[in-house]
Amino acid sequence: MKCSAAVRRPLLTFVVAGGSFAGVETIAGINDFIREAVHFYTNLREDMLRVVLVHPGNVILPELGQKLGRYAEKKLAERGVEIRMNTRVIVVTDGGVQLSTGEQLESKALIWTAGTSPNPVLDSLPCVKERGRLKVDEMLRLPDWPGVWALGDCALVPDPKTGQYHPPTAQHALREGKTLAKNLIANVRGGTLKPFSFSTIGQLAAIGRRTGVANIFGINFSGFIAWWMWRTIYLSKLPRFEKKLRVALDWTLDLLFTKDLVQFQTFRAPTISHADEGESNSSLSTSAVTAERALESGS
Repeated sequence: MKCSAAVRRPLLTFVVAGGSFAGVETIAGINDFIREAVHFYTNLREDMLRVVLVHPGNVILPELGQKLGRYAEKKLAERGVEIRMNTRVIVVTDGGVQLSTGEQLESKALIWTAGTSPNPVLDSLPCVKERGRLKVDEMLRLPDWPGVWALGDCALVPDPKTGQYHPPTAQHALREGKTLAKNLIANVRGGTLKPFSFSTIGQLAAIGRRTGVANIFGINFSGFIAWWMWRTIYLSKLPRFEKKLRVALDWTLDLLFTKDLVQFQTFRAPTISHADEGESNSSLSTSAVTAERALESGS
């Protein structure tokens, strides 16, 4: 890429906002990919790359605890990732990102993973809500609304063991669905409703270069073993044996070869039908120009 440093800098600076699971796994994947890919571009050097993780807390991956969070921070820093703790993104423009510390990052690539919000359609419902989510009881019912139930990301499900709410994760949502199905049947048949009760089995995150962090049944794991556990568990969750086999084969080849950097793009001319012959000729001319550009891009 032959251009001035001022033009090149924001194109080679990647910023990820949010240091939880999504943010850490995203920036780890980006960092690995671009640092492997840069060697195929003779006009670029690895020191031109800049990868920045912006996190509002004092430790990344707070769900896994401070020990694993510090471990992940250390590994990412060793691989060239800049981590901004106790910092927020406050302004985003076409030319860059402004942080709460006053620092300005010139970047064309900002990936936002700093939290999620419920579907805005919930705002129109006249039900009791907190932080935009519907408050339900232990049976997953909405108080004062007979026959209305909620679960998953849109609901705040109380956890009597902690006095807080169950986290909106997949392992909880799947089991909430089973509990709700049983309660719906019991409600129709006049049976006894059962409260939802579940404790997190474990949480895992991949932090790049076949390294991970995990907490399973309260036990911490890190390094290659945590990464292997992460892949094994996610592989087991895939539907159909064919899909599992394809993914397992792809992961195995990834251990032996570098990543595939080839990108295929398809250019198609717009199809327009006109009765007027002049307009038809114009359409053919447009197609010819588009095809010519496609050939030029392919060459």
